[in-house]
Amino acid sequence: MLTRGGKLIYAMGRLGSSILLSLIDLATFWFYWDFLKLSGFLTGVAFAIGKLVIAFFGWYFGYLSDITKSKRWGRRRQYVLVGSLLLAFSTVMIFIPNYFISVSNETQLFIYATFFLGLANMSYGLLSTPYMAWLAEIVSPEERVMVSAYQNIFGMMAQVIGIPVGFLLPSLLKAGSFSYLGVLLGLAALEVALYMPAVFTIKEEEKQIPKPNVLRELSILWGNRNYRAWLALQGAMSIPTAVLASLVISYLQRVLGLGDVEYMMAGGLMLLLTVVLFFVWARIARKTGKKKPLVASLMILVIFLPLTLVFGQSALDPLPRVVQAVLFVSFVGAGISGWYLLPNPVTADMAQEDEIMKREARAGSYVGLVSVPLNILQALARYISGLLADLPPVPGQAYSMGLLIWGPVASVTLIPCLLILIKYVETDPLRKIVK
Repeated sequence: MLTRGGKLIYAMGRLGSSILLSLIDLATFWFYWDFLKLSGFLTGVAFAIGKLVIAFFGWYFGYLSDITKSKRWGRRRQYVLVGSLLLAFSTVMIFIPNYFISVSNETQLFIYATFFLGLANMSYGLLSTPYMAWLAEIVSPEERVMVSAYQNIFGMMAQVIGIPVGFLLPSLLKAGSFSYLGVLLGLAALEVALYMPAVFTIKEEEKQIPKPNVLRELSILWGNRNYRAWLALQGAMSIPTAVLASLVISYLQRVLGLGDVEYMMAGGLMLLLTVVLFFVWARIARKTGKKKPLVASLMILVIFLPLTLVFGQSALDPLPRVVQAVLFVSFVGAGISGWYLLPNPVTADMAQEDEIMKREARAGSYVGLVSVPLNILQALARYISGLLADLPPVPGQAYSMGLLIWGPVASVTLIPCLLILIKYVETDPLRKIVK
């Protein structure tokens, strides 16, 4: 098990990859659709294909890391090393199509975006699945929520860097290719550097590994009824969260009319609130279990996401737009923080329960198989986001009707998630074993 310093070394890798992931998930849709003028439909298709890629490779790389034998590298470290390098490379390539193709040619731009989004998603699966599998192997059950909080704090810190860089892409382009490319290369190098301490210092305990048989592993995982319900929940949750990630930047810019400074102020408040709530949710989870804070966070999103229909409209003109934005991002931050924090510890607990019962360590498969429903339905959600972005404009406004109705759409899709969570998912399976 990790020391306090070891926990920070493990968690800080999340900073670099989350910066790159925030650029991919938040800025890329905007970059290709809004800035490079690729149609919303084709942008959504490119994203969807990328998510289908990680749906397969996220699980497969977890399975491979489970059955890998190496005296020097263990089971996970080599995957984290190669994945971090490939993720850095592919992210840079996503944002420099002008170096290689004519960005005014829609066919070339679509093929380029599809290829490098697919490579980035494959690379992230290669990196993140073995990395997250460590949570079940090097962190005790009592400390997993707190270590997950550390990871998510680094993830939120990444948003402070990644989101402004996304907004500054056009300005950086105008400033000159050297500035633009320098920022991208610097962030890519940071991502690789932050994973290296974990790669070279974390030592895994030797465990009984599963026999190399894909069908056997799938049969064991699918035979876990609680895990099946968890897969369904993870997949269902990917729809509202992906719609939110795709359209929230354009919503704040176009509907609420925020400039760069105002946006950063609102984003800073959201970051602060989210980080504070990590520790609130962690404290509640330690006392009552993980289900209550998960239910509470989803309920907040269900209630407040439909306010996209209200904020930014003439009925609220007496209330400054910045105040409206602060209220909106506060509600979203309060809701999304619980979902960011708790799923990884839940999956780790399920993997450890399986290891206790079957005497084999397959955390990589447990973490990786989640990527199948999650990313297949994320692919659908990115496609839906593209359709929403291409809806006709609101009468008298320059923005799409989709930038108003995405909140209610996301809220409605959260309702079945709540039902699955409340009725079918045991979020603390290890408590049964302890009892």
